[in-house]
Amino acid sequence: MEKSKLSSYYYLACDRIHQIVDDLYEAVHDEFGGPVETSDEVEKALGEVKTLIWHEIDLIRSAVDEHCEQ
Repeated sequence: MEKSKLSSYYYLACDRIHQIVDDLYEAVHDEFGGPVETSDEVEKALGEVKTLIWHEIDLIRSAVDEHCEQ
């Protein structure tokens, strides 16, 4: 894999992580902009975020592994 393609995978994963974090901020606020005050709702949002971020981290790991194998 060329360095530019590796870099593009890094960008893609990091850009998605950025969007995930933005979505988390929205998820922990209600429709009026007030913070969610129940731990159940926050924990649900955090659980989803962790899963999505780990997928992106796996993409980064896979990309660098593939790059290093060549």
